[in-house]
Amino acid sequence: MIDTTTNDEAWFYAQAGQRKGPVSADKLSELLAAQTIDGETLIWRKGLADWQMLRTTEIGAQLKDTPPPIAPNHVNNGLVWALAFAPIAYVFVDVGLLTYQNSHPGDDTFFEAFLSPLSWLVPVLTNAVLCLVDTEQLKRAGYSSGWLTLFALLLAPVYLFVRAKRLRQTPTYGFVWIASFIVSIILRTA
Repeated sequence: MIDTTTNDEAWFYAQAGQRKGPVSADKLSELLAAQTIDGETLIWRKGLADWQMLRTTEIGAQLKDTPPPIAPNHVNNGLVWALAFAPIAYVFVDVGLLTYQNSHPGDDTFFEAFLSPLSWLVPVLTNAVLCLVDTEQLKRAGYSSGWLTLFALLLAPVYLFVRAKRLRQTPTYGFVWIASFIVSIILRTA
């Protein structure tokens, strides 16, 4: 398909750290309706000095009936703080599993087959659930989270840093996760 947008009508938008476009204003409206982009998406066209949030441009007039996202300082950060301290909690899962193994010395087959995988399965599933529930919370607060969900499923610490950037917050909970992870390694080797 050939884009017939003239240079004066050509819009560019930022998505996942990449510049996309040129597209017409109608195409931006379609992307907005499909929730591929939102009012916080950075857009630019010839004549603008710098990238602007879609909400602040003439295309943002379509958002008049849509409230802006909740201020980041009013978004509940409880889940991400739980996630930040989770690596230390997982040490207790390992201790419980080792205690069981030591108190049942003849059950090595049962332990290897069923309980041993819990030492990595519990953290992976717990991290994913906490991150996914948090992304849903962010959606309800007005922040699109399409690509954020991908980070939620892949790596918890990356999710924490990307989330902080998206909400324009200091990534303190990301640094706490790193510190918790280091402490958990120290506790496991002790």
